[in-house]
Amino acid sequence: MKRILLYIIFLSSNIGLCQYQQKAGQPYTEPDLLIWKNDTIQIQTFPLYCWSKFDQNKLFDTQNVKPECWGCLKNYTAEWKIINDKLYLSNIYSFNFKKDSIKIDLNKLFPNKVESNLVFANWYSGDLFVPQGEKIWMSQSPGFPIYESEWNLTFKEGKIENKVFKTGNYHKSIYTQDPKEIVSFIDNHLDQETRTKLKNKRISILFKTGKSKKDYSVSLKGVDDKKLELKLINILKVLPDFDYYYRHGEELNLTIPLTYIDNRL
Repeated sequence: MKRILLYIIFLSSNIGLCQYQQKAGQPYTEPDLLIWKNDTIQIQTFPLYCWSKFDQNKLFDTQNVKPECWGCLKNYTAEWKIINDKLYLSNIYSFNFKKDSIKIDLNKLFPNKVESNLVFANWYSGDLFVPQGEKIWMSQSPGFPIYESEWNLTFKEGKIENKVFKTGNYHKSIYTQDPKEIVSFIDNHLDQETRTKLKNKRISILFKTGKSKKDYSVSLKGVDDKKLELKLINILKVLPDFDYYYRHGEELNLTIPLTYIDNRL
């Protein structure tokens, strides 16, 4: 008996009105930097986009600064600091700073607003997500990271109003780590009558993740027999666990299509 299993992953999520974030499924966006609690952390919430005078095309005047990665649009890396629960902009570097050493003169961009080489980000009201712990990569290469934990810092006019720490942002089951496991699970739960009906069948299985290990849905394509379809769905619904993913405080709806082919002679 020979079975082939193929799968593709697609993701989708939302963007907030002001707290501009990289959307799931987009090509990787170079993160900003946040200096907080004696640590420098990569973040993919971009407060500079919320500044009313922000124009990326004019950031570097006549200097032609372009990102050197496929699909990337953001041509800068902003550096932020949180001091006494206030958000400050400390630097804006070109995307290729390690090569061209170009960075913005904050005094020119924010006249009369710079104190001790910092600009108070009083224009920013919204959530800022600060990742912590291990990460996995999702979507197309290089995709985007999902971290084990993250802080959700809520700002109003540049000042922190609320802090929430959330852990357990993802669970990756053995079935997506090794697709052969789902084949074994199906085989172990088939009776002889069902095996006979599946001979030489090609079936598309569609998994959709939910809020927890037990919260997932299953649908099938390529099964003409409704009773057989229901039986297979009921088998797949009793997996011990399945994947779930959260990022920037939101559940990610992960869709995993599987092609199940029975090539028995």
